Amino acid sequence: MTAAPARPSIRTITIATLASALGLLALAALTELSGEAFLIPPLAASMALIVGAPKLPLAQPRNVIGGQMVSAAVGALVALVGDSLWLAAVAGALALGAMLLCRVPHSPAAATAVIGVVTTVPGWQFVLLAGAASLVLVVIGIVGNRLNGASDYPIYYW
Repeated sequence: MTAAPARPSIRTITIATLASALGLLALAALTELSGEAFLIPPLAASMALIVGAPKLPLAQPRNVIGGQMVSAAVGALVALVGDSLWLAAVAGALALGAMLLCRVPHSPAAATAVIGVVTTVPGWQFVLLAGAASLVLVVIGIVGNRLNGASDYPIYYW
């Protein structure tokens, strides 16, 4: 006997996968069209939470958008000191503390802080890109979750 949750239905898995693909492809298209870094790896993990575990606090819009923006800001601030891997590691840790302080924990966003240290995108621009990209994912996630019968997503916005 296992205590693991039951596997979702094939319909639920299909819709979640398609919504995830649509969200990430939208970010790829925005990146191609604008030349700006809308698609960064931590956002794939954010999308997985939004459509794969929509009831978790980590998947709520406040946490996704707020956590990504707070972490991007931490990365941008640490980048003012330098762009070493050591500083990137520190930024990842500091991002957790900042997210908890701001009440917006979102685990994938800690990686955004790491990227914020080593990216060539200017700090303020990186923060805005992380916020805009997160908003796109949340909007697509709302539609995908509604199609999946999760009409209670989001549980709260802010």
